[in-house]
Amino acid sequence: MSELRQYTDQCLKDTKWVLDKILKEHVEQIIKWGVQTHTAFEWLTYTAEELGSLAKAISAHEYRGGSKEKVVSEAIQVTTLALKIAEMFDKAT
Repeated sequence: MSELRQYTDQCLKDTKWVLDKILKEHVEQIIKWGVQTHTAFEWLTYTAEELGSLAKAISAHEYRGGSKEKVVSEAIQVTTLALKIAEMFDKAT
């Protein structure tokens, strides 16, 4: 087994590109699924499914030559859903 690469926290120094990707992903989700209403547990399930996809992408990258772009894409999807959950709970009455 080869040694796994270490990744260092970048301290969110360059957030513009990631925020742009999150907003683009949000729009793509709305186009694909429309504005959705689900229970908290359903939102959690969707996020867990996306987290599983992120785990699969990282595994593919680390062990099978998968692309870093796929890792970034899956991380953006997880982040987008997590931010939507945060916003929904913050705005819930």
